Amino acid sequence: MPKASKFKATQSVPVYSTAGGTKGPQRAKVSRQRRNQNRLIASGAAIFGLLIALVVYFNIRSQRPVTGEEVFSSQGNTHIETNSPSPLAYNSTPPTSGPHYGNLVAWNTFREPQRYEHLLHNLEDGGVIIYYQCSEGCPDIVKGLNEIVEPYIKAGRKVILAPNDPTWTVGSSQPLHKEMGKRIAISAWQRLLTMDEVDSQQIRTFIERYEGVDHHNG
Repeated sequence: MPKASKFKATQSVPVYSTAGGTKGPQRAKVSRQRRNQNRLIASGAAIFGLLIALVVYFNIRSQRPVTGEEVFSSQGNTHIETNSPSPLAYNSTPPTSGPHYGNLVAWNTFREPQRYEHLLHNLEDGGVIIYYQCSEGCPDIVKGLNEIVEPYIKAGRKVILAPNDPTWTVGSSQPLHKEMGKRIAISAWQRLLTMDEVDSQQIRTFIERYEGVDHHNG
């Protein structure tokens, strides 16, 4: 009979490598990081696209006319001698461009009329001139316009409020103003908005659109 083996059979125990055991969590971590990076890139692209859209929107909006305004062709910006009349008839009343004096009227409210030829330089310099014309007096309109204009003037903005008087003369001159046809006129360079009652929203929209836009040649 064969002799029994001195050695007992030993049960084999599987050996697991720890090297590969970390690959799963590492892959998951890398995957999460990649997803987060993709989200950040997508969010940044969305924000950038929104900013571009807003810039385009406001550029288009800034070029749109204010509801009710009229646009007049430029009659130039030639300087003429102070206190002399314009050598040509203005193409709007009150005028929005054309020959004018070389100095500015103070940015303020006035109770006395001012020469068109003088105020036109303020328009060229980026100003907005608000006229009111009331032969019978219109304290409510004047008060409403003052309330609109005062904050702009206090802030150093280029705005003037003054009466328009088609009967105003100096010495024996012809009337220096003309009939506006409306009780209120808001003017900027080549732009005119008229109304009979104070529309504060429209007036402020007009001021915000055109105040500060310089129109000097070059």
